[in-house]
This record gives sequence, structure tokens and C-alpha cells, in this order.
Amino acid sequence: MSKSEALNPRVINFFSYLLWSFPATYVLTLGAFYNLPFPKMAAILFSVVYIAHSAFAIGTGFALYHMKPYAWHFFVFHCVLLLIEQFYVAISMAENYHAEIPLSLACIAIGSALFLLKLELRVPYFNPKIAWWESDPRYKISVPAQMTSADHFYQGEIMDISAGGCFIKLKENLKTEQLIQVKFSLFDQRFDCSGKIVWRTDSGVTHPKGVGVKFYGLEKTHQIALRETVKKLKSLSKKYRSLRKEERANTMEQKVETLLSQRKG
Repeated sequence: MSKSEALNPRVINFFSYLLWSFPATYVLTLGAFYNLPFPKMAAILFSVVYIAHSAFAIGTGFALYHMKPYAWHFFVFHCVLLLIEQFYVAISMAENYHAEIPLSLACIAIGSALFLLKLELRVPYFNPKIAWWESDPRYKISVPAQMTSADHFYQGEIMDISAGGCFIKLKENLKTEQLIQVKFSLFDQRFDCSGKIVWRTDSGVTHPKGVGVKFYGLEKTHQIALRETVKKLKSLSKKYRSLRKEERANTMEQKVETLLSQRKG
């Protein structure tokens, strides 16, 4: 098993393998679901549309396997194509009298696949294009970090963190899928985490130049300590928001009082 494969979540690997086998397995599944005779299955298999869809499915499998940010969008489009094909085959090619039953099962299976994969793609360090309200909680901080990769040493700054990863601001150009060791201190607790770079940015509106790191293979004690640290950050974040609300309310009251006194004057 390669390092890349070992680091991928099992669900990601499963869908990657399934997409790679798409050209052969999907037409057999259609035949079994809708009781298609061999000539119709052969016609589907060698059609231009099916060949194009198969090529796209294989490409989507590679995008998922290598954790590319656009993999989710590819997979959604692939599922849309699956739904269209299911309705087409059920309406115009099915040999059984109850095509609505396998059609319903197929729709449930496709919806379940989207749901399962979405759970894996929620982490912002895996797919930064997912909106923040759909992602796991992460908290803004500013903490110095030391990173080592092979024989190289880097200095950076952790800008935000969650229980599963962090974003590190740094000047050097690191590559995606690169394995690194991240060391930092937070709340008097020292952390030494193994990580994998799953996305990078040169500079942008939402992030400065840096890398998104997904933690993996953490020891039990480090996992517990990291979760407790994130809980502390969550509590501090709530207190900060509460103080900001009070400050805005007080500022508004002062403005109203000033406006009223000016009118009286």
C-alpha cells in the first residue's frame, strides 16, 4: 500500500476504486437492475455517451484518490449523469414490469453516496471551497509553528486550527500531499503532530500564502489534548462574541443618547 493510499480515508479509497471499475461494473448493474438482454447491454457499453461518461468517472476517481479540491464538484456531476441515465434506461429500455422499484433503489444509492462522501469532504483543509458554515468548527489563532519535512526545516504561523487540521502561513513553497511534522504550543501544551499538506494558496482574499494541513496518526494522548484545546478555543470564541455584542450595544446606546441630547440642545 502506498503512502498516499494509506493516508486517504477508507470512504475516499472505496469510491475511488468504484469509479475506476465503472466501465465494466455499471453496465452489469444496469442489466441486473432492469433485466436488460445482452444486446441492449452491449449497445450501452459501446455507445459514445457511455464511453465518455466512463472516462469522466475514471478521472473523477483519480481526483478523489489524490484529494484534489475539485473532486467533489466532479463527483456531483457524475451523480447527476447517473440519475439521468437511470431514468432513461428505466423508461425506454427496461424489460421488467416494475422498473420503478430498481429506479427508486438506484436514486437512494446515489443519494447515500453523495451524503457519505460529503461527510469526508467537510473538513476545510481537504476542500477549502466548501463554505465555512458547512465545515467542521475551526478557530482563528496566531501561534508560531515549526515544521520539518525530510531534511528541511520551516518556520510558520498557525492562523486557524480544528481538531483535524490547521492552516499555516509561511513563505516557502511546499507541495500538496507532502508529509510534514508540525510542532507548536497552545495553552502551555506542546503538540508534535504528523500531517499531510492537502491544499496550498499563494495568496488570496481569504487566506495569505500558506498550506492547509490535515493531521493523521496522532497518538491517543495528543488527540485528547487537541480536542480539549479546541474546546477551550470554542469557549473563548463564545466569550469574545458575547463581549463584542455588549460593546456594540453600549456603543449604540451612547450614539442614541448623543443624538437625543443634540436634538434637545
